[in-house]
Amino acid sequence: MRKNKRGKILLAGMLTGVLILGTGCGREAINLQISECIGTTGLYDNNEPVESPKMKSMREIREREEQRQTILQKTLEEAEQLAVMYDYEGAIKKLGEVDDEFDQDDRVVQAKIDYQQKLSTMEAYDGDIPHIFFHSLIADTDRAFDGDEDAAGYNWWMTTVSEFNKIMEQMYEKGYVLINIHETVTTVENEDGTKSYAKNMPMVPKGKKPFVLSIDDVNYYDYMQEDGFANRLVLDGQGNVKNLYIDAEGNELVGDYDVVPLLDEFVKQHPDFSLRGARGIVAETGYEGAFGYRVNDTESPTYEEDCTAVKAIADRLRKTGWEIASHSYGHGHMKAMGYDNVVQDTDKWLDQIGTLVGETDILLYPYGEEVDYPGDKLDYLTDKGFRFLCGVWGNQEFLEVNSNYVRQTRRNFDGYTMHYNPESVKDFFNVSEVLDPERPAFE
Repeated sequence: MRKNKRGKILLAGMLTGVLILGTGCGREAINLQISECIGTTGLYDNNEPVESPKMKSMREIREREEQRQTILQKTLEEAEQLAVMYDYEGAIKKLGEVDDEFDQDDRVVQAKIDYQQKLSTMEAYDGDIPHIFFHSLIADTDRAFDGDEDAAGYNWWMTTVSEFNKIMEQMYEKGYVLINIHETVTTVENEDGTKSYAKNMPMVPKGKKPFVLSIDDVNYYDYMQEDGFANRLVLDGQGNVKNLYIDAEGNELVGDYDVVPLLDEFVKQHPDFSLRGARGIVAETGYEGAFGYRVNDTESPTYEEDCTAVKAIADRLRKTGWEIASHSYGHGHMKAMGYDNVVQDTDKWLDQIGTLVGETDILLYPYGEEVDYPGDKLDYLTDKGFRFLCGVWGNQEFLEVNSNYVRQTRRNFDGYTMHYNPESVKDFFNVSEVLDPERPAFE
């Protein structure tokens, strides 16, 4: 490498002498001709044939300054991304990461002032916090509503992609904003050193109404595979959570065909729909694996590969604001089940699914059927770390905060509700404007 450089310098010197003697050209023209010959055009100031020590020093200073400015700009942009989701404290903290030399930069100072002012306008929210939920969305109504034995169930309990998008749009227009379920409570330090829960009044922008969102059975069961639903969750080339969807012609497509990627895309377009980066809760059973991967079958030739995929998807979900919950292992009726069966089911979920998707303190009851309060089954669930226990009943919000657990009801936004109880959701959306015209008549 050193020999090659010495050769170029020697060649440059020889060319310089020839050009001066033969043409009488000025140095600028000579430099250009030499740089064209040896391939260094545009590399050095004034197209000098080589970089002098002074030029090198100046270039390194310039590059360091450009790098510092790039880092500063990135920090400003990251702070702004937090701020548009109302995480003004996080944005101010992010600005605190800039180098000392930039601490008094006009852009940094003004951003801190703006975020502090906006933070001061936030209000403690003391109203009801709804918890709404969906099942997997119907992407192809022709295949879902084809008149077979499953079509009626899909009509009752599922929502179409079109309906979901319209519901989110109307809720956004009405001032609703996603909130993490953990913000419904605050942890209190007791005199004896233990900790317990108390109801929280989360800070929200004036006029905004927080709500929790969850999705049941994000497992993509076998019976749904050819009925117009997504087939599984996957990571795309940018590491984003998407769906693998196989259309009616058998084409494999990766895109937005269910709640997770659709909501991610909606928040990307409307970042102020998310309070401090919140998304929703993804509830998993275990008897047919997780996220569309049959990790319940240890004999499967793709078992290890599938486990790796589930772990990667779970990690990405959590990093992007999603929570993961247990929906029990076998999707049984926990209220009717005996204590031993609840123990076995819970342990199986923790051992087979929990080890892949990570720890969780959220349990969304199958069928919305709760265990007894109080009771031995409740004690076992809380002993295993489940603190947020959510059932389904009624058309009103309910949140009960106890010392070691939180009990909450959820609202189902599905075909049954939109057909039989449209008035119950009028505060969220207008059913007549949302209902998919491809839905069959209810019998």
